[in-house]
Amino acid sequence: MGRSDPRDAPTPQQNPTHATLQSIAERANVHVSTVSRALDPHPTRKVSAETVSKVRAIAKELGFNPNPWAQSLRTNRTKTLGLVIPRLVDNVLAVVFESAEFAALRMGYQAITVSTGDDPARTRNAIRVLTERRVDGLVLATARINDPIIDDLSARNIPFVLLNRSNNDHPTVRADDELGGYLATRHLLERGHARIAHVAGVEGTSTAEGRRAGYRQALAEAGITEDDELIRYSELGIDGGIAWGKALLAAENRPTAIFASNDYIAIGLMAAARDLGLRIPDDVAIVGYNDTRIGEALPVPLTSVSIPLPTMGSHAVETLIDLVEGRPVKSELFLPDLHIRASSAARRGPSLVTAGDDG
Repeated sequence: MGRSDPRDAPTPQQNPTHATLQSIAERANVHVSTVSRALDPHPTRKVSAETVSKVRAIAKELGFNPNPWAQSLRTNRTKTLGLVIPRLVDNVLAVVFESAEFAALRMGYQAITVSTGDDPARTRNAIRVLTERRVDGLVLATARINDPIIDDLSARNIPFVLLNRSNNDHPTVRADDELGGYLATRHLLERGHARIAHVAGVEGTSTAEGRRAGYRQALAEAGITEDDELIRYSELGIDGGIAWGKALLAAENRPTAIFASNDYIAIGLMAAARDLGLRIPDDVAIVGYNDTRIGEALPVPLTSVSIPLPTMGSHAVETLIDLVEGRPVKSELFLPDLHIRASSAARRGPSLVTAGDDG
């Protein structure tokens, strides 16, 4: 084994652990307090642009890493955010929260992501752990309608933003789920389907209830009353789709079309239809939600409602940081689109959408 050359060892100035405010001040020929202000991303006292540029260049050259604990004591912030999500084994949520983490880094924050399995008890525990770690705020993608967690966070003055969930009293970043459910169901009605089932998501979440409300509205406009026998709440995965698909499609008076609350449920429905010997879309049409790449790549490409998931993730973090740093914030609502593909292409009969009704 060769002997290392001592000339390769880092000098104190090259080693980040040796760079201090004092060593930067000596190189820049300024006071230590000037260095501290120049390195502050949000300085409260003026430092000339020339000095800021000089100090930061020297700090970069020396590999200076500020002490986050010292910073947090000075600013009462830790520059960390908590991201509370229902699941990690879901490509849709992975896309959303990867975007959220990138947005946090871009704005000088670190993100800590916690998965709760859509379990309220685990959600409460995750929030407790994150707040004990003194995160500056939370992005919540797990809250349910009238969730007491929201009132608790408000009472404790903990900044938070709801992502893909709605609440009239707090900042939210979400898609218009009612419109998405309406577009999906109206498309099936236009294809001539009158008996349309809906496999919704987790009961009590604004996404599931919003998409069901849109489904109900489209049926009502076509003169069809919602049938509780055709509504099923489900876990948001392929297994749930398979289970409810077999139950719905094996019935004597089976539906001719199904609107699923996400693409993974829809994929499970397609598997159930295949196992029962049914053809898609000739025997049963299927529409999903979230427009995943896997749905588009299936042997029978999946019609799906598309929402701007990465944009929603980054906007949620940007909104939270504005809230943390005292800037005004407002809720954001993104509009969905319907991407029509082969899984709903066959026409069942004459359109059931009223002529002249453009939605």
